[in-house]
Amino acid sequence: MRILHTSDWHLGRTLAQESLLDDQARLLDQVIDAVVEHRVDALIIAGDLFDRAVPRKEAVQLFNDFLARVYGETGSAIVAIAGNHDAPDRISFNAALQDPQRVLIRGPLRDRPQALVLSDDHGLVAFSALPYCEIFAAREAFDDITIASPAQVLAAQIAQAGQHVPTGARWVVVAHAFVEGGRITETERPLAQVGGIETVPSAIFDGATYVALGHLHRAQHTGAPHIRYCGSWMGFGFDEADEVKSLTLVDLDAAGVSKVTEIPLTSPRPLRIITGQLEDLVAAGRTPGALGAGALIKAVLTDEGALVDAIGQLRAVYPHVLQLERLNRLASVGPGAAAAIADRRDPVKLVASFLDAVRGRGPDGVETSMIDEALTDLQSEDM
Repeated sequence: MRILHTSDWHLGRTLAQESLLDDQARLLDQVIDAVVEHRVDALIIAGDLFDRAVPRKEAVQLFNDFLARVYGETGSAIVAIAGNHDAPDRISFNAALQDPQRVLIRGPLRDRPQALVLSDDHGLVAFSALPYCEIFAAREAFDDITIASPAQVLAAQIAQAGQHVPTGARWVVVAHAFVEGGRITETERPLAQVGGIETVPSAIFDGATYVALGHLHRAQHTGAPHIRYCGSWMGFGFDEADEVKSLTLVDLDAAGVSKVTEIPLTSPRPLRIITGQLEDLVAAGRTPGALGAGALIKAVLTDEGALVDAIGQLRAVYPHVLQLERLNRLASVGPGAAAAIADRRDPVKLVASFLDAVRGRGPDGVETSMIDEALTDLQSEDM
């Protein structure tokens, strides 16, 4: 059995007001290509299909078109769940029309707790889809007011799902959770606020052959090699700029997981961080082959003085500078305030104060002579 594990697509996401939808459409093409090339038996999407509970219509259409392509153009089964960014009822829309032999897309807990059962040369493989669920919704679904943490929500789901796994079948669990030991990025949203309890122990998945997790954006295993996050398919924060995003291809044999392969994805507009002085970065951006044409960029400036329209200068050569950070900005007043407190009766001091505020140093000897000459010319014109 060959499984392609993905998660955290966040369709419709923006980064610093920059739409990522076109980038995501191209990534969906890469997912289709991987399904076909590697002859995938089951495609898993482990939550956070969309970036918000009420997604943009363009994002919904993109997802629906993708599902139609997978179902119509490949032989792969599809297993997907709602994540903490998704609205469960929207994820399960048209669930009654799903092919129960090939498709299991689960939003609310009330919908189809039965497993999707496939078979290969070694026997049966049961896929249990455990959507993310808030504590109070889980209490209602399981009629259990003692549920008080994400771990207890997931324990109730695991217990229910286990009842639908055929005897002797290998068991694949799809869940959206924060498992203990997982490494986070700056963009993950906490899964619970009350008491700060949000993680679940890896032991909760005892009995599963493979656990396909969503929520954390870094590809990793936690607790055991078969309990894995595939990571997000693209970077959503600049702390992910140096990461190679991938899909996780999992092969199952009779004994369990026989092989795990990460299939690299090519981001249409990768995240990049450039660091240096403004003048140097602008010069570098003008050189042939500079990364500015497609990359989404965070610029970290090391200049100490105030700068005039730094973002405008950078965007002239790097069209998609989305964030600007100053490392060494002096704790001093800005150019306007510096000029305001300078002795206005002394034009030389006024200009010197402005230059110091803008670039971090006053005029040198040559510049002082130029200032004196210019002021003398002005005085001559006034006489």
